[in-house]
Amino acid sequence: MTTPAQRAWTDIAPADATELNLATDLTITAPLNENGVRCPWPWGPQQLVGAPLGQYHCDYCGAMVLAGIPHIDYAAEPTAPAV
Repeated sequence: MTTPAQRAWTDIAPADATELNLATDLTITAPLNENGVRCPWPWGPQQLVGAPLGQYHCDYCGAMVLAGIPHIDYAAEPTAPAV
């Protein structure tokens, strides 16, 4: 979930993110891996366009992701309030 002060990492092109480290830059959202750790550079998987579609481990956080699509966020989905 983004707060008003945060930019979404998905709004930043990989070419514009070369100097970013989302593990420490909390002004930008970051997907979490299976252990709840922020991925420092989640643009890797989406750059594998043309690679065979398949799962691999993110080079930066170790999360299991898919080639050619944006990094999966393992953050818990918000649940609807009980009615």
